Amino acid sequence: MYSLSSSTALVVRENPSSYSPFSRKNVVYEVALGVDPSSSWLKDLSHAHRLVQTLLQGELLGDYELLDFLIWPEGLLTRVSLKKTPSLSEFLRSLKEKSAPAQEDYRRLWREEPQWIRLVPPEKLEESTRLFLETAQSVQLGLSDSTPGLFFFYRNPRRGR
Repeated sequence: MYSLSSSTALVVRENPSSYSPFSRKNVVYEVALGVDPSSSWLKDLSHAHRLVQTLLQGELLGDYELLDFLIWPEGLLTRVSLKKTPSLSEFLRSLKEKSAPAQEDYRRLWREEPQWIRLVPPEKLEESTRLFLETAQSVQLGLSDSTPGLFFFYRNPRRGR
């Protein structure tokens, strides 16, 4: 409900409501990043290794907690809980930038926009885990034997779910 004061300067004031504050505690983001279609950089094992190092380094520094991630030639699928990193966009920008091979512009390697972003509240985490595992299996089955490709799957052993 809004109220207006009757002074010479109009002031709009919203009466306090019972909104609960947003808390990042236990909030998980599912994010899928795609490799730019004109680039095949993630097919190279050394480049994929750099991406793995980048992901694990941010977790070791306490910037975020990785629940799991999947890397294959077409992209990255991860579930992450932010800690010190201020926003999901900062996490994504930093990840793209730091995972790019030396002398490469990360904007030419990754698609500009994520393919998928979903906020997973604590009560939906079990369902999210199930869907993540199904997606990983589907991606693995989609990689044909005739065109072998990189497939790297990581589950955080400390998460237990």
